[in-house]
Amino acid sequence: MLISLDVKAQETDFSTEVAAYLDSNGTMKQYEYAYDELLKMLGKQYPKTDATAEGWKYLEGNKADAIADMKKELIPIYQKNFDAGEIQRMTAFYQSDTGKQLTNDRSQMTEVQKTELNSFYNSDVGKKIIEKQPILSTAISAVSEGWSRDLYETAMSLLK
Repeated sequence: MLISLDVKAQETDFSTEVAAYLDSNGTMKQYEYAYDELLKMLGKQYPKTDATAEGWKYLEGNKADAIADMKKELIPIYQKNFDAGEIQRMTAFYQSDTGKQLTNDRSQMTEVQKTELNSFYNSDVGKKIIEKQPILSTAISAVSEGWSRDLYETAMSLLK
C-alpha cells in the first residue's frame, strides 16, 4: 500500500519539470529583471546610507530566495493546467535553438526558426498553451501581484 502511494505521488508531482520549464522559457528571467528594477527604483528614493545599510544588504542578498519563492507560486499553476508529458515537450521546445532564440530576441529569428515556432504552436501542446492562455494569465497575474506587493512592502519596511 505504501509503495503504491509513493509511486502515485511521483506521477502527479512534476514540480522539478515545471521548474525547468520556467527557467527555460524566460519566465524566471522576467522576475529577476523585476527584482533588479525594484532595487533601482528604491535606490533613487532610499540611497545607501548608514541608516539603510542593513536593509540594502538584505535586499541585495535576498534576490535568489525571492525568485525561488515566486517559482514556488508558479509551479502549481502549471501543474494544474498541464501534465508532465506536456511540460516536458514545452521544455524541450524552449531548450531548442528556436526556443532559445525566441526568448533571447524574437526579432532575430530565422525563417526556419519561425517555421519551427509555428509548428510548435500548431502541435497539440502548442494549441493547449494557446487555449489555456487566459487562465494562465489570470492566475499568474494574481500571484505576481502578491509577490510584487510583498516584496515592495518588505523593502519599504527595511529602508524607511
